[in-house]
Amino acid sequence: MAEAVVSMALERLADVVQKQIQEEVDLVRGVKKEVGYLSSKLNTIRNVLDDAERRRYKDKTVHNWLRKLEDVSYDIDDVLDEWNYAIRKLQIERKNKHKVCPIIPSSCLCFNKIATRRDIAKKIEGLKQRLNVILNEKDEFKFVVNQPIDDPRESTRAQSISLVEVSDIHGRGDDKDVLVSKLKQEVVGQQLQAGLQVISIVGVGGIGKTTLAQLIYNDERIVKYFELKIWVCVSDVFDEVRIAKAILESVKKESSDLKELELLLNCLKDSISGKKFLLVLDDVWTEDHTKWEPFKISLNYGAPGSKILVTTRSERVARMMGTIEIHHLGQLSDTDSWLLMKHVAFHGRSEADYKELQEIGKKIADKCKGLPLAVKVLGSLLRLKDTKEEWESILNNEIWQLEEAELIFFLICF
Repeated sequence: MAEAVVSMALERLADVVQKQIQEEVDLVRGVKKEVGYLSSKLNTIRNVLDDAERRRYKDKTVHNWLRKLEDVSYDIDDVLDEWNYAIRKLQIERKNKHKVCPIIPSSCLCFNKIATRRDIAKKIEGLKQRLNVILNEKDEFKFVVNQPIDDPRESTRAQSISLVEVSDIHGRGDDKDVLVSKLKQEVVGQQLQAGLQVISIVGVGGIGKTTLAQLIYNDERIVKYFELKIWVCVSDVFDEVRIAKAILESVKKESSDLKELELLLNCLKDSISGKKFLLVLDDVWTEDHTKWEPFKISLNYGAPGSKILVTTRSERVARMMGTIEIHHLGQLSDTDSWLLMKHVAFHGRSEADYKELQEIGKKIADKCKGLPLAVKVLGSLLRLKDTKEEWESILNNEIWQLEEAELIFFLICF
């Protein structure tokens, strides 16, 4: 969690410098210096996050430290939202000042700019102080340092693929059928004029969004309906060049040497022109619509009926991408949770030989809060345990006091 939030803040910091320079708006003096300071501190902290996450739910002080880091990262994101809004507003004012009030000196129109600059600068100073405190506290924990990350746009999250073992999936048949139907729905009238349609699967981490998207992607009805199918794992950093290249290479079935976004998107436009495609963008985090807009322009050259399927934890992300319909993915039922756990825990051995473990297993499955990832992780752990005492120790473990998101992170680090 902290890794993703910090990465997002670093990405936004890099973007705001570029935007202020491009728009030639001097909103905050020394913008490069201020952003460089925040980025440097966040990168230093990010280099210990692997170890911090491993210790998060075994050490309450580490847990609280990470919470503070997440809070300040979210606050950085909020200030940058305010910053971007102010840049757009000042641009409009600068264009219209002579039309609105040509006889009033331009200095009279600078009052709001000065007030805004002062307000944002004050908030940035507060963020710097909070980051310094977090940085100083970091040293007390003696975290193991990762390999330094020089590129703030580089993601360390695992990459998903389109392949899936259908026999391992339980309880998502109805969700799959609903979404397959929507993806195959013909586009007519005003919908046709609106352009490319986006459908989003939204849900908490570990709920099975990627798995559901994999089921849909490999469904025979989808295979027959779309001329092209493209799967791209976006992850927490929306690297436009990497994503454009991944889409293009999937379409053309060959590697590309292109490195410029403009060239990649133009080539993509030509490659999909007139073809009905399904593009799956898995694990999208960015809320910055300016990163997504160039893709929409190129992708709109596909044939009518082309669709984009997005998986994300955030409804705000789904809205930013122009989603026409959000599919909120719910938890597994207790029955489906047990079927999945039984499939994993008793894989390769006879259930009949372990009858006394099944009742305990059902109780453990019920405690997984309907999260498939939690069920799978614990099922894999139970597969290595043969005695009733070992299973009961997991059933009575204090991890069940954690919230959903905390439970997932604990199990991943277990």
